[in-house]
Amino acid sequence: MKKVILLALLFAAAVSGIAKENEAAQTMRRLEKTSPFLMNDERRALLKTLQGYSEKLSHDEFNNYLKSPAKTAARMEEESPILYCYRHAFHRVLDEVQNTRVEPGTTVVWLLYNMGIVVKTPSGCFGVDVNHRLAEKLAPFIDFLCVTHNHGDHKSVELMAAMRALGKPVLSNFNREGGKYWSTEPAEYKIGAFSIRTDIADHNEKLLRFITMYRVDCGADSGNFSLLHCGDSNFTPAQFTRVQGPVGLLVLRYGAPEENRILGNGDGRVQPACAILSHVIELRHRIDKSPRRRTLDYAVENLAKINCPSVVLPFWGEKLVWKNGKLQ
Repeated sequence: MKKVILLALLFAAAVSGIAKENEAAQTMRRLEKTSPFLMNDERRALLKTLQGYSEKLSHDEFNNYLKSPAKTAARMEEESPILYCYRHAFHRVLDEVQNTRVEPGTTVVWLLYNMGIVVKTPSGCFGVDVNHRLAEKLAPFIDFLCVTHNHGDHKSVELMAAMRALGKPVLSNFNREGGKYWSTEPAEYKIGAFSIRTDIADHNEKLLRFITMYRVDCGADSGNFSLLHCGDSNFTPAQFTRVQGPVGLLVLRYGAPEENRILGNGDGRVQPACAILSHVIELRHRIDKSPRRRTLDYAVENLAKINCPSVVLPFWGEKLVWKNGKLQ
């Protein structure tokens, strides 16, 4: 009898674990059938579900997960819906980056996690602020990496090391091992078909000239796609003069009012065809204290407040396609 009861308890525990995994997997599958360009009731509800998942995981638990051995991390991913989504998004991006054939005149952009962006054109592939427990697995498939600043949620030490081991450029303002691609001043680079311009901004009143913003013009075969990644800048127009002007995609943060300061005409301002909001439910951040974990709800509310004709909120693993001069 005791043996039967024990087996029943073990079975119930297994079913419970599978149910959690299936719930998160189902949420991600349903989200993948929606579009960031259509914030309808279904998508809002799914984002609210994902927000609920994130609130069940503290920043301490996430930091422990990042430090855990692979087997322990895998178990945590099965037990926590938001960690399941975190892992699922990475594998989706890794698979699509490897296997997507980009047609001439087209560019594909993925949001990986936080402000991590991967861009693939017919000529090549690069990343900006790529951060993930598994990030180094991307090294064979990206040609260069840009890192806006020296904070843990915007860089992957492992990916940077893997890129260097492969002889691939890592652009930053703090990694001296980057050689000619390390600069604390505004700079210009040419890597294959990609032309890169940078400017330097303050992060806040204490971390001055801490952020490098990257403007990447991807060439004719990309459909003349261009990207401006702001990192954790403070959105002061005077610090954007070297990256100003029209741009295909502008990567903002979570849509705080000050982000509008760089939008429009004039010195230090940009005119994006599309802007995306990011840096939400960064799991390293505390839920209720600074640095506070910004919520999906907060970003959704801010979509209409950004002075840009097209503003979207992609979630981890989702992709956008640039074609005929617009993102879709």
